[in-house]
Amino acid sequence: MKTLNCAEARKISIISYLEKCGIQPQRIKAHNYWYLSPLRDEKTASFKVNTKLNAWMDFGEGTGGNLIDLGIRMHHCSVEEFLERLNNGNHDFSFHQQASRKAEPQPENPVIITGVKALEHPALIAYLKTRGVDPAVATTYCKEVDFTISGKPYFAIGFTNRSGGYELRNNWFKGASSPKDITIIGGCHKTTIVLEGFTDFLSLLQLKGGKPQSDFIILNSVALAERAVPILKSYSEVFLMLNHDKAGIAAAEKLQAVGISFTDASDFYKGFNDINEYLAAQKKASLQPQIRRRAPEERSRGIGR
Repeated sequence: MKTLNCAEARKISIISYLEKCGIQPQRIKAHNYWYLSPLRDEKTASFKVNTKLNAWMDFGEGTGGNLIDLGIRMHHCSVEEFLERLNNGNHDFSFHQQASRKAEPQPENPVIITGVKALEHPALIAYLKTRGVDPAVATTYCKEVDFTISGKPYFAIGFTNRSGGYELRNNWFKGASSPKDITIIGGCHKTTIVLEGFTDFLSLLQLKGGKPQSDFIILNSVALAERAVPILKSYSEVFLMLNHDKAGIAAAEKLQAVGISFTDASDFYKGFNDINEYLAAQKKASLQPQIRRRAPEERSRGIGR
């Protein structure tokens, strides 16, 4: 059996590969096929494959590339391992001119921002509370953003990046508007803290209390870590507080590989994936004594009989 090289692998149709993996497009418009991202969980398709270019773009992450770039992300493997996977799979892949027949052509449905205002909607405030985040902290850095998808109106908590795009969160939606980018907060300190998402940033502020004593760089996706490199080089000290997962570890290794000197400051939330998870656990633990004290009082008043 002939062994595929990188050049040959790049010519394999991404559409065909996804189909072989059981992944079908949600909608099609001309050369653009839209999928629910195979790289992360989402409810609205923001992963596009252009069949003319045979290239993909994940608008929720701001990343893209060819089939090899996609394969090593999907299967968490090296280039060599992915080529071996292709060789051993005995897949009869077509080339990029082939179009999927599983979905009917539909209009593209990007996230379109229609309005930005102060964060105050009760549903969004309630969502913050479920994440353990004090709304008073969030309203300083976040907005209430109205947007449409497929012409349907929605609203979410919005956290802006340096290019004017928004990270969007509510109880059912996790996504972003274009352009996807990192967020920089501060600019007057010699030290900076690098975080993955804005809920971690808000959680850290809440845990520390008071005025921040450093700048902050929120990646909004570990896939954007390289964009922070030129800025990180200007700081005398860099502290990483990334997620305790493979993606967070990989991002730290990537920064180290390009010469960024940093201190891993994530030990205080050891045992938890991220700062927000740690905060939520702390708040839950602090409520338990109150619940135990209140229960006898409620029973004495006949509550719960």
